[in-house]
Amino acid sequence: MGVDLGTYHVRVEFADGTGFIEKWNTGMRYCGGGGGISPVDAGCIPPTFKDAAALADTVLFSYTEGNDSCDCNKKLSLDRANQIEPEEHGCGDELEIKRLTLILPNGNEFILLGGEEDRDD
Repeated sequence: MGVDLGTYHVRVEFADGTGFIEKWNTGMRYCGGGGGISPVDAGCIPPTFKDAAALADTVLFSYTEGNDSCDCNKKLSLDRANQIEPEEHGCGDELEIKRLTLILPNGNEFILLGGEEDRDD
């Protein structure tokens, strides 16, 4: 069983200079339905992460091999971050992640992918 680790954020920076910050809630939340379950009848999902290392592994996997690694989802997140109407984007692997940073609830940052030597500032 997981524990509520607080609210983390993930900064995704692309090689082309664009990027976004996404919130990762580690506590109890409600699912959106699916699998024959109406979103109105969706149930509560208990915390899923046992510790911060498990969360970091999941974030890294999500953006390098999972759903968030495809260009269509990267560009959808960019549209949302820029508060523009999301467009249909084709799948692919062209938008390269330069750096992936996990931001802890206390504000400390942990780089999951890409190093300080890449930093432009």
